[in-house]
Amino acid sequence: MDLNLEQLQQTMRGLFPEVLGIQLVEAGRELVRAKLSVSEALCTTPGVMHGGALMAFADTLGAYATVLNLPDGAGTTTIESKTNFFSRATSGSEILGECRPLHRGRRTMVWETRVSRADGRLVAAVTQTQIVLPGELGAGEVLAGMFAEGEIAEHQKLLAGVERSGATLYRRWAESEVDTEARALLLEAAEREEKNAEVLESLQQERTEPK
Repeated sequence: MDLNLEQLQQTMRGLFPEVLGIQLVEAGRELVRAKLSVSEALCTTPGVMHGGALMAFADTLGAYATVLNLPDGAGTTTIESKTNFFSRATSGSEILGECRPLHRGRRTMVWETRVSRADGRLVAAVTQTQIVLPGELGAGEVLAGMFAEGEIAEHQKLLAGVERSGATLYRRWAESEVDTEARALLLEAAEREEKNAEVLESLQQERTEPK
């Protein structure tokens, strides 16, 4: 997904990241950087930033990093997050988050966000896993996904069932078709589907018969 820094910043308007005060500094497929001014409202005890606010800061960076690496139409959400705290971030200071990929797969992405103080001292390291949520798929993509994994024998068995279902549909449409020529074409299609299914089923039978 291609969004520039300004566009990404605008997506925070009216939402929790804007309430936190996150300001993006750099946003690319390999690195997302942002800064945040620690206000007293983000503290858990006077002058010390709340751990949950730190985690939310890092989570936001990981989410944006994932978005920049998503295929068109896909979405994402956090499914796991682990945080190690190393030092305090204090009210009135500014922290910097840098998010980099540890893994970018088709189904999940894993990101590490290191949050530091202005003096360079590490405040926290957050590792989070984002699931990739596919967008709405077309019929061809759904069908291709059915045969993306597994053995040939499994694919043939599955396809035989699809062919049988197709034959049933063709015959049902033929019954309601008033045009004689169209009805004949639908019945021919049904026969082809049934013959395809028979071929695949015979291959299955050959594999299961003792030799």
